[in-house]
Amino acid sequence: MFVIHSIRIRAKRVTSLGDFRSSFFYRMALSSPRCAAHANAASNTKLTKRSPNVIGASSNPKVTHHNHHSHHQHHREGNIKVFLISDVHFDAKENERFIEQMPSSLNKDDVCYSILIIAGDVAEKLSDLERCFCTCLKKFDCVFYTFGNHDLWCASKEEKCSLEKIQSVFKLCERLGVKTDPSSGEEIVGPNDDAKRRVFIAPVHSWYEREFDTEEEVEAPEGVSIPGVERVMTDYRLCKWPKLDAWKKEITTTTTTIKSDDYYISKKIDALNDADGKFERFLENVKRAKEEGKDVTVITFSHFLPRIELIPEKRFLLYPKLTQAVGSHILNERIERVTEILHLGKSGKDSHTHAFGHTHFGWNLVLENNVRYVQAALATPKEWVRRPRSLVVGEFFSNAPGNSPLLLYDSRTNAFSGSSSNIKEYNPGLWAKYYEENARDSSNKTLAPWVLSYVSRVWGSRELKKSMMMTSNTDASPLPGKSGQV
Repeated sequence: MFVIHSIRIRAKRVTSLGDFRSSFFYRMALSSPRCAAHANAASNTKLTKRSPNVIGASSNPKVTHHNHHSHHQHHREGNIKVFLISDVHFDAKENERFIEQMPSSLNKDDVCYSILIIAGDVAEKLSDLERCFCTCLKKFDCVFYTFGNHDLWCASKEEKCSLEKIQSVFKLCERLGVKTDPSSGEEIVGPNDDAKRRVFIAPVHSWYEREFDTEEEVEAPEGVSIPGVERVMTDYRLCKWPKLDAWKKEITTTTTTIKSDDYYISKKIDALNDADGKFERFLENVKRAKEEGKDVTVITFSHFLPRIELIPEKRFLLYPKLTQAVGSHILNERIERVTEILHLGKSGKDSHTHAFGHTHFGWNLVLENNVRYVQAALATPKEWVRRPRSLVVGEFFSNAPGNSPLLLYDSRTNAFSGSSSNIKEYNPGLWAKYYEENARDSSNKTLAPWVLSYVSRVWGSRELKKSMMMTSNTDASPLPGKSGQV
């Protein structure tokens, strides 16, 4: 989503990534064609190292497949690399060029199966979604995706319901071969053919609800009236839910507390994860891998935030009420079911990372539950000019064409971005770094200087604006430091 953010810093643009780029040399069987142009010919395509399109077939003799409905898994010899990007906003020309000029992972000299995770907000139009997916499928062996709020905007007269648009998006993904369901688990085969590690990837479809925001409101200065999210967020105008009243009757709650409309939308969308028992089957596969003594790696991802700790405190946000439209407790409850199975902290070999998007902040932070939370948003071109420092995370530090999405996971080392031995040199993101060094203090209601300046200029009374003699240049706003002072 395009949102109002907390810091605007002008900096020189970085234009190359150098040794971050990797080459790839291993191909595996995929379940469907890489783009629409291949759809009709897929059944007649000869499977080679460069054209693996059907589950159950492989050009590598050491790859085997089990096709039982709930036990289905792939055995892969070699390396798996998982890349992450969110908030692609493909309708921006600069972002379209970034996607088109991403280095291809289909390099025949590297034994690697490459996976791209797209954590929502690709485009408003289905035609742009298709073009983006087709480009990505030409550069990666496999693409996983969940939708964001921008993907559900009903901007044309023909689009009447955002829930129906989700189904249209899913049909498009199915036709192209983009995966929107949890994987059955990739089993990594070692040099002695002993498959000891299972890697699972699971999209978690979600929406936000106002109940997610449990922290205290900030104190607006006298003469400033900060508007509600329904007035600021475009979603409330372009996302359409004509059956909302019926959902309210259909969805029961365990309390008498009045719920927001967003809560019922979030519940309805969350139920998509349970279609055909796919999420339960995913949990069963993870549990079975644990019982078999495998080292289990799970990557879940959503567009929205599962934890309030994944966004700066309200006092740091240019729009302090943004926290009402960014995350979901319903989403978090689903993700925690995975965490509970893994018993993180009791085994040093299992790991769970959750990727997300939506807020356009570079982020890589491990919370108290031992889950790593990561965001690598392509965001908007203007944001890279105004506040690049808050978008950078790890080796994802530029929106310049020719750069790559964030390398999230490498099975060769079984390491996630930010977990390697050179952690002191790693940039976890401006705000993630801040919360590594400072405790979250939601009881502090005093607006940061740059926020006070902004809200007074934008939402202040006429008299206040005149008295403050505001200028529009906030590029030199101070940043929070290790001491927690601003």
